[in-house]
Amino acid sequence: MENGIKHLIEVASATHLKEFLQDYARKNDGLRRELEAFLVAKYVNINKKSIDDYCRQMQRAFQFTEDIGNRWHSFEIPDWDRITIKADSILKEGFKLLEVGNANVAASIAAEFFVALQATYDEDFNNYDYEGDIACAIGNSCEEAEKLLLKAIQHPEINKGILHTLTRKLNDISESSLPYDLGNYDIFDFDGMLLQVSKIAMSDEDRLSMLDSQIEQHAGKYDQHVYVERKAELLSQLHREDDAQAVLRKYINLPPIRTLIINDLINKKDYRAAVQLVNDGIDLARELNHYGTVRSWKEKELEIYEHAGDIPRQIDICSTLFVNEGGSLEYYHKLKALVPTNEWKEFLSQLLGKVSIKDSFMFGHSVIADIYVEENDADKLFELIKSHGIKDLDCLNRYAAHTGSRYAKQLLEVYSQLLKREAQMNVNVKSYSRIAEALACMRKLHGGKQAAHQLADFFRKEYHRRPKMMESISKF
Repeated sequence: MENGIKHLIEVASATHLKEFLQDYARKNDGLRRELEAFLVAKYVNINKKSIDDYCRQMQRAFQFTEDIGNRWHSFEIPDWDRITIKADSILKEGFKLLEVGNANVAASIAAEFFVALQATYDEDFNNYDYEGDIACAIGNSCEEAEKLLLKAIQHPEINKGILHTLTRKLNDISESSLPYDLGNYDIFDFDGMLLQVSKIAMSDEDRLSMLDSQIEQHAGKYDQHVYVERKAELLSQLHREDDAQAVLRKYINLPPIRTLIINDLINKKDYRAAVQLVNDGIDLARELNHYGTVRSWKEKELEIYEHAGDIPRQIDICSTLFVNEGGSLEYYHKLKALVPTNEWKEFLSQLLGKVSIKDSFMFGHSVIADIYVEENDADKLFELIKSHGIKDLDCLNRYAAHTGSRYAKQLLEVYSQLLKREAQMNVNVKSYSRIAEALACMRKLHGGKQAAHQLADFFRKEYHRRPKMMESISKF
């Protein structure tokens, strides 16, 4: 029966339910009193507080503190757990107010949340937010305040004077360090929210002026280009394309902006102009000693010549990037696809001759060795291992099996020496695991099964008092 009533209420229209309640309340004093008390508590009492009352309530929510440190050196910091719990409860009240049409108070609560946050927030909290819980809680509260604010300012009952006041408050916050700090720690995009507010509450000229202030405020910071892009996008939406392009050109020394302009030139197939902008970017990056940016611009130049179909320039740039990186499988593969097959062996030999192989091995890995593996060049691979990685067990495990049968005997002797030394110098489970792994790799070499078995027998006799080691090598 209960489920039947629930279903009927769900499908009934709100108008019919209201008519029924009004008619039934007139005939039943008990229902009328209970219904009146319920509606007054839910929809009348909640509106008794003024905007100032709720703003003061939000400000008090941000006054919770806690002591940290020790008895010799303790100090107070904001208690963000209690702050966010209390602030969230006030924001929930704001959503209830919005349900009954009180958009002015709801919007003011949301805006006051950010005012109080700006007055309380200190990025040093990250020094004791070891698990990231505080940042997560603040971010969640910011998102709830954003939802309330955007819903409230789009409500038909919002007062224009209130809207102007709130927008001014948010603009003031935008000029503080809070938006940058929140964005830098990936907590909340305050200026992204302000952009949404500005679309609703500001004139086009006021929005442009706001973006000018944000561009200036973020000068020298990693995200300045975001505000330049937003201004250019707004100008384009206003059909002021020349002004939009002028803004981008003004800030062309910001790499993301230069990239935007280059991409536009690529789309227009103006490859010569695109390459010129890349070269200008390379010159500027070198002046600033930003060598990572130089590499990025060379990659962009390669992309341009790929679009243009200029194979000689692609080969030239890939070769430069390959050498600069001390070897790269990515550019090796690109070059192998570009260089004619009958010229490849000689080309690769000359290319590798430009790379310093002295420090090519790191943690048992070498790009040059990987290339010799792909080229099936066992002789050069063995020489490389012999000259640079012969004392590296990880190197042998990775590459020895690719040298063929010709060098198996020499490599098995090296394995035996290294593993005997490993067993002698290290008495721990981690070392035993390394020995077992190496014995498994030995078995892959020509004659390796017998050699691994003989070496395991030696260990069983020499170190029979090491049960963990005996367990590790039991299968050999």
